[in-house]
Amino acid sequence: MSTTYLKYLFTLLIVALLSISCNETAPKEKETEENHEGHDEHEGAEENITSVTITKQQMKAIDLLIGSVEKRNMSIGIPVTGNLELAPQDRADISPFMGGIVKSIRVIEGDHVKKGQVLATLQHPDFIQLQQDYITGLNSLGLLKKNYERQKILYEEKVGSGKAFQETTNTYNNKKTAIQALKMKLNMLGISANSVAKGKIYSVLTVTSPFAGTVSLVETNIGAYVAPLSKLFEVVNNDELHADFRVYEKDINKVKVGQQLFFTTTSVDGTEFEGEIHAISPVFEENPRALHIHADIKNSKKNLIPGMYIQGRIIAENVLTTTVPNGAIVSENEKTYIFILTEKTTHKEETSEKDEHDHDHNSVIEFTFEMTEVTTGQISTSHTEISMKDTVLKEAKIALSGAYYLLAEIGKGETAHSH
Repeated sequence: MSTTYLKYLFTLLIVALLSISCNETAPKEKETEENHEGHDEHEGAEENITSVTITKQQMKAIDLLIGSVEKRNMSIGIPVTGNLELAPQDRADISPFMGGIVKSIRVIEGDHVKKGQVLATLQHPDFIQLQQDYITGLNSLGLLKKNYERQKILYEEKVGSGKAFQETTNTYNNKKTAIQALKMKLNMLGISANSVAKGKIYSVLTVTSPFAGTVSLVETNIGAYVAPLSKLFEVVNNDELHADFRVYEKDINKVKVGQQLFFTTTSVDGTEFEGEIHAISPVFEENPRALHIHADIKNSKKNLIPGMYIQGRIIAENVLTTTVPNGAIVSENEKTYIFILTEKTTHKEETSEKDEHDHDHNSVIEFTFEMTEVTTGQISTSHTEISMKDTVLKEAKIALSGAYYLLAEIGKGETAHSH
């Protein structure tokens, strides 16, 4: 056999082997492409998980209860905001009637004081001079009174002149008026005019609280000169604190004196306070258009102070509506949901022959819940008003508690499914 012929056979053999190899590879590549396309279609068709299944044991562990929606009287609340305020008669700016040097300060900010309690003392020569003038005036008044009485007798007996009696009368009355004015000044300064009349001289002037309350401001120090009517202290009576709310024009006709209201403040976290409307302003506030309402509040703990920002709701009326416990509600992506029971199943676990007679341990009860969107309305401390479009709530069995646990379980399922 020639060399040329052998080369020809060898070439044919190589071509045949290459052809077989290509035929075997092509279907695999096609299969890979088809599998990839199928996987993409599967991923595109994937939907969010909205149901969750848990066992009876899991329900017991989280105290999840199943029941029906409930018809309850819910209070329709008008949302309002405002501040805590004091009436003018429960806030006092305390100033002296006469100027003087501060000798002592007896309180600091935050101190509770009684009515008439001394807050500070002032001293000045003018205080002593005023008392001296009063004593001198009283002594002079005694002599003028005797002269007046003598001139009166002479005038009545036609012995003295009418002009002399008139001059004596005017002098006596003017002095009596001046002494009465000095007495009133001493009493206004907190100095007992009766004690001064008996010879007692006070070297200091006391500054006192006009009512029981709390010192909220001290604006002086020892040794400072205080001008007349300068503000030294501020005392407030927080026991008479009231709520000042703004009610907008659209809600004015719903508000009446005597209505109950509830409010909270960020300064006292976790506490809801109660009050009652006692007055409604007859004048509109222009920007924004609103009326001020004033409400008495119940605050046995005395933990509120003037100026706090508050927000709450006025209870305008009660309506019978469909509600669920607050623990049955969850929020997700700015929507609100409850969990409706859709299926209850029982099946046996695989067990050994030794435990086959124990049906309680071999049976597993599972509950399937569907996360269902609802619309919420009024909210109380324990229940929330809800409504739905498609499902008849009266016939549904729902999870009355543990809603956030069920939502978390759905989240776990979505994570596992994505992998």
